[in-house]
Amino acid sequence: MKKNKLLILAMIFALSVTLAACGGGDAAQSGAGDETATQEESGGDAAAAVTTPEVTLVLTNHDTDPSLPGQYCFAWADWVKERSNGRIEVQINNGGSIAKATESLSMVKEGVVDLAWGLQTFYPGEFPMTDGLTLPYLPFTSAEQASRTIMDIFENTDLLTDEYAPYKVILLRTNCDAPIITTSKKLNTAADLNGLALRATATPISSWLSAFGANAQGVPINELYSVLQNGALQGAIIDWHGVDTVKLYEVAKEYADEKVQYNTYYFLMNKARYDGLPDDLKAVIDECSGQAALELMVDAWDNFTDYVKTEVTDTGGEIYTLPEAEHQKLFDAANDIRLKWISDNGDKAQQVYDKVVELVQVY
Repeated sequence: MKKNKLLILAMIFALSVTLAACGGGDAAQSGAGDETATQEESGGDAAAAVTTPEVTLVLTNHDTDPSLPGQYCFAWADWVKERSNGRIEVQINNGGSIAKATESLSMVKEGVVDLAWGLQTFYPGEFPMTDGLTLPYLPFTSAEQASRTIMDIFENTDLLTDEYAPYKVILLRTNCDAPIITTSKKLNTAADLNGLALRATATPISSWLSAFGANAQGVPINELYSVLQNGALQGAIIDWHGVDTVKLYEVAKEYADEKVQYNTYYFLMNKARYDGLPDDLKAVIDECSGQAALELMVDAWDNFTDYVKTEVTDTGGEIYTLPEAEHQKLFDAANDIRLKWISDNGDKAQQVYDKVVELVQVY
């Protein structure tokens, strides 16, 4: 019997936070739930926690409260409140209640909000090197591996520095892998993509689909259910988490488990707002950023994938793989897209790809 979604989310959340608090490295030193460290670094005991916050930070996220990004934002807010001994409160606005997915980046850059969670792929041209991490068929095997790779590249090279310079980066990570979903047509060959109208957000994925004669369209996720239902689109490249978020398993019945892409997330803070905090509160934000922020729910997206696949099959959907020869055609076309992306973006793009290949051997 399929487990209740909220129970699954609660189990993932509890395990992830426990691992963040008790695991090795930076997360063990600065992770959520470390009461002793919180008391020592905030200069008092639990009884000294302030009841009225000194700083309120406004966070926007287009995903819903029950979604993994929504749950992450709540967990991160609790972590920051604990680490600051109640001096920082984060006001969560999930579900696009104050900013659409295509608005959050400009709002955090301009200081309309203090923090924003979103997808870089909604902003073509803003993150040219990050685009390389959304190329089809990169050699990732899990969301955790892909997430560790992007954080490593950001923190230990200058390859992503320019595109994130306007912000305080809290976290860069990826979603879980993306199948090719279709409403009714099963893909037996790569040629079966010809003529299909499919939703895709990342430019490299759109180019890859076009190579097979598919018509890629950038439909917002909150409209995807209706356009699949009414036949305006016949499918999508979307991660398993997105399949659950908008209940696509009700309208899409065929799932080619091709692991086409790991889409990227940003979690950013307005730089002026960060710079204006007192030094001790900036230190709290720093403690809750970077690798430490990645440890919080680091494997939640991978853990959630199996639940969504069960959700699909329980509602009559079919999950399948293409024959190896047909898969190879998809892979070869992805290789062409990668080479073109590198050619269009120069030596820096080659370095990004080479670093990905290097780091997947580490993680």
